[in-house]
Order: sequence, then C-alpha cells, then structure tokens
Amino acid sequence: MTGHRAGEFPGATLVGERRELPASSVVELIRRWAETTPDAVALECGDTATTFRQLWRRSVSLAARLREMDVQPGEVIGVIARRSAETVAAMIAVMAVRGAYAPIDPTNPVGRVRLILDQVRPRFVLWDGTGSVECASGLPTLDTSGVPDLPADAPATVTSDPRHDDLAYVVFTSGSTGMPKGVLVEHRSLVNYIGWAATHVLPQAGGAACPVFASMSFDLALTTLWVPLAHGRTIVMIEHSTDYASLYARRARPYDFIKATPSHFRLFERMFQPDYRSVARRLMIGGEPLDPALLRQMADRLDGVEVVNHYGPTETTIGCCAYRFAVRDMPDSPTLPIGSPAWNTAAYVVDDRGGPVGVGGQGELIISGFGIARGYLGGGGDRFFDDPAFGGRAYRTGDIVEVLPDGVLLHLGRQDGQLKVSGHRFETAELRRHILSLPRLADAAFDVVRGGVLDTVEAFVVFDDRSAQTPPTEREIRTRLACMLPRELVPRRVYVVPEIKVNANGKQDVRATRALAETLAGGTGP
Repeated sequence: MTGHRAGEFPGATLVGERRELPASSVVELIRRWAETTPDAVALECGDTATTFRQLWRRSVSLAARLREMDVQPGEVIGVIARRSAETVAAMIAVMAVRGAYAPIDPTNPVGRVRLILDQVRPRFVLWDGTGSVECASGLPTLDTSGVPDLPADAPATVTSDPRHDDLAYVVFTSGSTGMPKGVLVEHRSLVNYIGWAATHVLPQAGGAACPVFASMSFDLALTTLWVPLAHGRTIVMIEHSTDYASLYARRARPYDFIKATPSHFRLFERMFQPDYRSVARRLMIGGEPLDPALLRQMADRLDGVEVVNHYGPTETTIGCCAYRFAVRDMPDSPTLPIGSPAWNTAAYVVDDRGGPVGVGGQGELIISGFGIARGYLGGGGDRFFDDPAFGGRAYRTGDIVEVLPDGVLLHLGRQDGQLKVSGHRFETAELRRHILSLPRLADAAFDVVRGGVLDTVEAFVVFDDRSAQTPPTEREIRTRLACMLPRELVPRRVYVVPEIKVNANGKQDVRATRALAETLAGGTGP
C-alpha cells in the first residue's frame, strides 16, 4: 500500500514497528498465491484438499454472481459460517466485490442470530448448501453450492481489488446497551494484523499452518483463517468445534500453531493432557488473562513449544499486543504480560485524569493506529475517539495495565463491569437486558467462576415482591437465556437474593452479593 504510512504517535507509552503494508486487502494477498503457487493446498476439510487455484476460482465464480445481484461497495452480506471451503470462498467473494461479510454462527440460538440480523439487515444471506438455514430468520438466501464454476478457459479475475479503507467484515461483540454490537473492520486493519501476527505464529515454511476449530464469527478463528491463507499456507478445517480428538490427533508434521483460549486449554488438560510437542510448534493463547499456573500444569509437554500471549479487543482488529516466550522463562507475575504493540500501533497508558503513566505505573490502556476499527454498525460507542494527541483514531480499552521495566505491558483487570468467559467478551448489560425481561425479575448481577475445566457464569437475581406473578424457576431462567445467548454465557447457577449489594462508589459488589447468597439457607437457586 505505497504511500500510506502509520501516523506519528506523540507521547505514546509503547510504539509498534512501523511497516508499509504489502497489499490493500486480504483478497489481493490470496489472489497473489493463487497466481504464484496455484497448486499449493489452501484448505483441508476432512479428506478433501482445496488448492489456492481452486479456492480463488471458486471465489471469483461467486463474486460474479454477487455482481449480478448488484452488491454495492460497503454493503454487508450475511454468511452462514460453517467451516467449509465453500464458506471461505463465499467470504472472499463478498470482499472481492468490495462488500463486507457478517459471519453467522449456525450453532448460536435463533434469538441471538435474529438480534444480529436485525442490525445488519442484509438483502440476503449466503450459505454453503449444507445443514439448515433456519438461522437466516426468514431472510432470502443464496445457496452458493448451486452457483456454477467458471468455465475452464475463463480468466479468474475480479473487477477491482478492494481498497484499504473498504470494510472487510462485521463481527459482533457484547454491547453495553444490552444489545450485541457489530464492529466494522476495514481491510487496512486486517492486512496490518495479518502481517504482524504472522511474525508470531508462522515460524516455518510449508506444511499445515493451523487448525480452524472455533466459530468463524469469533476473533479466535479469524487469526487461524486469514493469517495462513494470506501467507500461502494451509489451514485444516475441523468440522465440529468440540472434535478435540481430531484437533489433537498426532501429525507427521506439527502445526505451526494452535490458537485457543485459556479455558480451552484447561479443558484439553482435563480431557487429554495432550503432548503439545507432537501437535504444534507454537500455542497462541488469547481471549482471557493467561494464568501462569495453567502453563506450569502443561509444562512437561511444552518443552520446545513457544507460547504467544495474545491480547486485543475486537475493536482493535483481533489483536493489538503479543508476548512470546518459552515456559521455562515465564516471568513471576499474577498473569502473563500481554507484551508490546502490533505494527503501526501505539499503546498509551493513562491515569484517571488522562495523564501519561510511566514505568511501574498503572492506568487504562488506550490503543491507536492502523488496527482501530471504523466503529460500530449503526454508530455509537464513546470508546472510539479522534485526537491528534493520540496519533488520530484511538480506542479506550477499559483495561487496566502496568508498564513493566522491560518495555512490555501487564494486564491487571477491567475498569468496568465487562467480563470474559471462555474467550467470549460480554457486557453485564446484555445479560441484564434478557434476564430482566422475565416476570418478577427486579434486579440481577453476574459473576464468572474460574478455575474449573471451563469458566462459567453465575447469576444473582432479586424478585419484585409487589408482583402477583409466579416467579420463574432457575430452569425457566436458564432456558430463556439459552434461547438468546451463546451457551457459554448461560448461567450455570441462579441464586435468589433480597438485594444486589453495592460498594462505596454505588457500583454492584458481586463479592458481597455472593457472600449474602451463601448465608441464605442452603445457598440454592430459585
């Protein structure tokens, strides 16, 4: 992307490496590999291998159909995101006509998908012709498997490559308003991330780069999808996200990396205690704070395997900081450092008055640079701002960090009530919105219980005693939330309490509320 340089970052605490970007879009990067190494394998899905030539020609075929349907630059198209080569080709096709894809996880509850589609309002939804289209919520659909391939002698070209400021995709994260928020990510941000992330996770050439097993509507999977493909590497699609046996099947040549959350690795430890050395050269771990105790538990099977602690809100395009280390060299800290900023990215650590924090100090982390998303679908979001003092476009993460003497950042916690469970970030307002829609529910608070095989959510509810309605049972509360939320966010337990405790600042005090619940007879749910 000649001539487009990172801005200056005056007064930044840490600044990532300045780099010229190699292309305007991920579409351009993949097209280059289809031209230079057409017979290299791009995807493995079960026993089927798809080369870069095949993937690109399929994408061009679908792009031609989208042009016939008059898809316009910037238009958002829904894609039912099953892990298949056809789905990946559909995503590339949408971007190739300068549209943006919105991945829809078909395993999510229909109610939650409807909330997302009501915001996106696509003219139609693409799907690969397999499984049910119920999650399209009655919108028009295009079965891409019925779109014919290009004739053998037809040129595999698109009208024009996307521009760096075109939207690439829209992914949804939990919103402080109680509604999921669609984050608008441009190609410049994605290409910047792709180049930087590759320096951490693609140490070798050739062989399969990584497995794709997480939901493709989730940041975790976007690393495993676009980073390898944009570098001419092979990805292995794991059809079912819980097929951990396939994920950890012994390989003749290890993956370059596996990306998962700390909760995933706790589950892997409980189920398999995998010998990571035979499966992967590097582990990228992100989505939640990384506890050194977990890695010590894995240590005897991590010799020679590097670990990358990956940090970044969705609003900073998948990730914006990373810290790579060997387990034997882990620092002695409560959590592992999140490291230093990505290419063309700056980190500012500021105190309550917005002043800079130096080494050893603690403050809120603000990120600026190429990785900052355009904003939210429909607007809003006061965490995004433009200020020359921060190099232009910036994002307040709400995370509290410490600046360590060796020039890296240590994550200390959240400034607000935002929580993460199994890599899913959510605002308590979203859970409150759904749970308070039930009869007799007057107030609620939520907590994440960590340390088990998987992190779990627990809820504390207050009933309105003035209502004559019958209060819902714990099962009814959980069933209602299961219709609206990913299963990871459905509370495992629901406790009835007379009040939600607050602290001196007037904010919910979950610890005190839990103590209150434990004093009640039996500590049981409703």
